[in-house]
Parts: sequence; C-alpha cells; structure tokens
Amino acid sequence: MLALVMVLISSCIDGEEEVFIEADGSARVKAVYRVPGMLFSAEDAERLKTNIAEEVEKEKHLTLMTNRIDKENGSRIVTIEIETDNMLAIEGALAEHVPGVNRSKADQMLHAIMGDITVSLQGLSADFSREVYLEPLFNEHLGNGGMSILGDSEFRYIVHLPEAVEQSNAHVVEDGGRTLMWSYKLRECAQKPILLQMVAPIPLPWWVYAAGLVILLLLFWAVWKWRVRKPRSSQKGQNGPSRRDGVMTGTNHAP
Repeated sequence: MLALVMVLISSCIDGEEEVFIEADGSARVKAVYRVPGMLFSAEDAERLKTNIAEEVEKEKHLTLMTNRIDKENGSRIVTIEIETDNMLAIEGALAEHVPGVNRSKADQMLHAIMGDITVSLQGLSADFSREVYLEPLFNEHLGNGGMSILGDSEFRYIVHLPEAVEQSNAHVVEDGGRTLMWSYKLRECAQKPILLQMVAPIPLPWWVYAAGLVILLLLFWAVWKWRVRKPRSSQKGQNGPSRRDGVMTGTNHAP
C-alpha cells in the first residue's frame, strides 16, 4: 500500500506555466497544475479558488480570466489564467502573507507556487527574477522524506518575449531568443529554490509610443513654423535699409 501511494503521488504532481509578453508591456499568464486528490481535498480546492480570486482582486494591474479546478483520474487540475496591462507592475504581486500567521493548505500552495518576483531596471532593459520555494510546502504535507518520493514530477515554465532576451538562465532558448523554457524536477528542489532569471528589453505600454508620436509631431510643427517665419524676417531686414537710404538720399538732394 505504501508503495502504491508513493507511485500515485509521484506520477500525478505536475505543473506548467506559460507567459506571453507583448511589445506594449501587457502580458497573459496561463498556469496548469495537477495535484493528487489524496493531497488536495475538495474543500482545499474550493478554498484555493476563493484565495486566487481575492488575491488577484487586490492587484489593480491584474485581471483574472480563468479560475477553475477540475477532478480527473483522482487528481485535481488547477487552471489559472491572468492578464496584466503592465508587466513591470507585477513585482510583489500575490506576495506571501505576514510570517507567523496560520494559513490554510490552499493559501500555502498559492503563495508557494507564485514565489517571490522582483523587477529592476537597467537602462532600457528590465531584470526579472523569480524564486519559488517548494521545500517547506512538501515537507509539511509529504513528511521529511517527501522530496525523495516525487519521482519524475516537474514544474515547467515557458516565456514568450516580443524581442530577443539579453541574458537568462533558461534551460532552453528558441525562436531567436524570444522563447525561454525552464524545467525543474521537484525532487531536486529540496535544498535550493526554483530560480528563473532573465534580462530583456523593456516592454513599453502603448501610451509611451503614443506620447512619443505626439512629441515628434510637435517637433516637426515647430521646425516648420520656424522655417516659414525666417524668410519673412529676412525680407523685412533687407527692405528696411533701402527705405532709410531713400529717405537719406531725398534729404541730401532737398533744396
């Protein structure tokens, strides 16, 4: 029975996140996680859905598109899809609650899989870093030897960028540097966190491009007005001395 339980656990834990980052700075994230039903009850599932909705609602830049948990072959399939209008504003989103507060299993799971996200600017590039700590979660719910029975269970992360990445620790890079992929075996995360890092050109919101276009148009208009006024000023300057010369000449020939 123990061997059967170990096989069921190791064959059912799985997770994949896919992120699509657009050139205007918006992004869409789809995450699908498979958790054994024996580890995650129906009550836990409902609480997780509630927690996801409440946490996303707190973040003004996030919109929850999908929040569903289905049961399939004894496992619970968690599907989350989130959109944001500003990828740079996700730093600290869904951050863990104050330490020391008793949290439900659903709350622990949500904040564990989200991890810590930090964003720092380097000139015209953004440095994205995410650390996911799963060891405390597995130790609490699988026991001290929980990490050793996870088998080939893994978490996968895929990021699609509008431009080629400058630096990253991705395991696989495709599409000319615009698609990054990470894959981590859960049994290898006992002593170190899952770490996702990349430096990429800053995706700018649409209004930045609009503002730049307006500034450019104003600049062209100012140059055009300056060039139109310049010949008129020059003509006035040339006519002025002639009139003065005429007056002076007339004066000299006066009787």
